[in-house]
Amino acid sequence: MNLPDSLLLVTDTLWRIKEKDEFANVLEDILTPSEITELADRITILKMLQDGKSQRDIAEALGVSVTTVSRGNRVLQYESKSIHKYIYT
Repeated sequence: MNLPDSLLLVTDTLWRIKEKDEFANVLEDILTPSEITELADRITILKMLQDGKSQRDIAEALGVSVTTVSRGNRVLQYESKSIHKYIYT
């Protein structure tokens, strides 16, 4: 399945979930614990970047590579269409 079709399928499926607890249950059903942790790390990286933390400090704090943090920084600076609305500091 190509990326646009995959994104549409995921979006349409998750959009139907109305309850926060149910949303968490569905994520646990379809994602591995590692995938959930990686997603949480990406969100935490974005929050820490918005708080002005250095990329190196973030990488050390989360135990991820500086490259991973740099990708988050690139998203915030150049690629983000929507994430700024949802990352609370």
